[in-house]
Amino acid sequence: MQELIDSLDRSSDVDYLLDTCFLLHMVEEEQTHHLIDFCKSNKVGISSFNLAEVEKVHHRLDGTVNHHLRDFLRQKLVSCVPVEVKPGDWAMERNYVRGFDEKMLKLIPDASDAVLLVLALKIKANVLTRDKHHIFTTQAENHLRYYGIEVLNGLPSLEEKDKIKK
Repeated sequence: MQELIDSLDRSSDVDYLLDTCFLLHMVEEEQTHHLIDFCKSNKVGISSFNLAEVEKVHHRLDGTVNHHLRDFLRQKLVSCVPVEVKPGDWAMERNYVRGFDEKMLKLIPDASDAVLLVLALKIKANVLTRDKHHIFTTQAENHLRYYGIEVLNGLPSLEEKDKIKK
């Protein structure tokens, strides 16, 4: 898995960031073909932080799911968006978030979830997530909307994409 992750192009020029839970949801629900189509027509990235999470959990996935995940990454339709934080280093996660926006940890108490949102704000990318506890909440959405960032829990339709870009 690490070889596949390392083979991804590095870029911060993306319009959408995938959260770990969103990627795994799409693969587990056999919706990878929709994600592939979306990635072919959009600039999509996954943070190095989220890819490290994928690396940590992929061996626990069902064999078929793991196979589909590897197939998806092998297509290189997403970029790795570098971030200087690694999962599990809670002090570094908190410092990274606080260094950008002190209010963020009040809105999203789990610093590992807040890392993705801070990165999204820094690079002005919308977020695709399934995390209804911390990221896909009204408070987080309102805060991010102030910066012109959308938090979505599904792939946007063409109409939604036009609305998001305006």
